[in-house]
Amino acid sequence: MAKPLYRQIAETFEQKIYSGELDLEDVLPTEQALQELYKVSRVTIRKALEQLENQGLVERIKGSGTYVKYHSAKHDAIKLQGFDENITALGRIAGTKVIHFQLEQALPTIAKQLRIEVGTSIFSIVRIRTIDNEPEILEQSYMPLSLFPDLSVKVMESSKYHYVEQQKGYQISHSRQDVKPVLATTIVAKHLNVETNHPILRLRSVSELKTGETFEYSIQYLRGFQYRFEYIARRGLD
Repeated sequence: MAKPLYRQIAETFEQKIYSGELDLEDVLPTEQALQELYKVSRVTIRKALEQLENQGLVERIKGSGTYVKYHSAKHDAIKLQGFDENITALGRIAGTKVIHFQLEQALPTIAKQLRIEVGTSIFSIVRIRTIDNEPEILEQSYMPLSLFPDLSVKVMESSKYHYVEQQKGYQISHSRQDVKPVLATTIVAKHLNVETNHPILRLRSVSELKTGETFEYSIQYLRGFQYRFEYIARRGLD
């Protein structure tokens, strides 16, 4: 059975908001403009807008218009901040599900990134990070056993940065990151609830402590529906 027209229209704007095409405080077209665009009645448009409002995505202000209310989460490439910190600061619900946790011997490619000997014991962890119970990031992490002998699934189900800094007492220095658009493989697509070959972002990062030791190498696949990147470009040295 086909979805009602108002739901189809609402879902169209829902995707535009989640993808960042429509941002916070952007104004939607008027009801009349939407009627003409979709060739439907005013009742249909109002039901679509009502659905978006009930989802907390828009706010209708009488005599002014309909504005995007939804805050998409931002990954600040300048300020190093944990996922949980970032999401909860926006009043959203951050979640983590560990789907793989295993002690392994570092292969050459991983050993190079962690700056350790090939065959050194490391933890291999795969997590799904969610925003408001929706999968947003699939993360593969590698962490040295020597730095984290008590690492556990329970730890990785919560804030990794809190564990490193508060429980282990380490001081995090920085993270080197690179971002590249890729197409979702069948496995990645399954975990992120998208179609195979759907465009996503791959974020690779190598994180160091103030001692100079590398404490993690990770590869993250970002769906991009509720998460976006923010960069600040500065001119000059001041």
